[in-house]
Amino acid sequence: MENQLKFMVAFASPKRSSSVVNVAAKHARAQNAELILCRIIPDAEKVGVVAQLIASDRPQETANHQIEMVVAALRSKGVNASGFTRVGAVGPSLIQVAQELKANMVYIGTLSFEHRPRFYMARDPIVHYLVENCPISLCLVRPNDPLAEEPLCQMQMQEPEVDSDE
Repeated sequence: MENQLKFMVAFASPKRSSSVVNVAAKHARAQNAELILCRIIPDAEKVGVVAQLIASDRPQETANHQIEMVVAALRSKGVNASGFTRVGAVGPSLIQVAQELKANMVYIGTLSFEHRPRFYMARDPIVHYLVENCPISLCLVRPNDPLAEEPLCQMQMQEPEVDSDE
């Protein structure tokens, strides 16, 4: 049996990741590949004392909910999609997850640099880290990528409702 391709998306949120998700979904559907959304949540213990003091499970719960919404939208359009969150250092954790999944390609969104004629990543440290360290092929997706202009699926951009008694 032929091995199915696996494409991993470095997921931030439905709004911030809409271009990269749509481009990756179109590629996955065209190649009958599995599409896996992965959100890395920075570890509060490694970020600093203030982050530890204000840390809660809310960011992970919100991220899980967002991934579930996007995965459901992708599946409704025939994409073999799944997703999950993990806590850790973003760059190294993305590489570790991609290797664990045996991903064939990692899709990541980038900032728009219309005024810079050369490849420039200083303001995009995660992309820079992945380009320098990831042994798996990367697909860098710009926010204005033409493939993302006609989305495969409309992702719900709103945050989950918060209970009033919190």
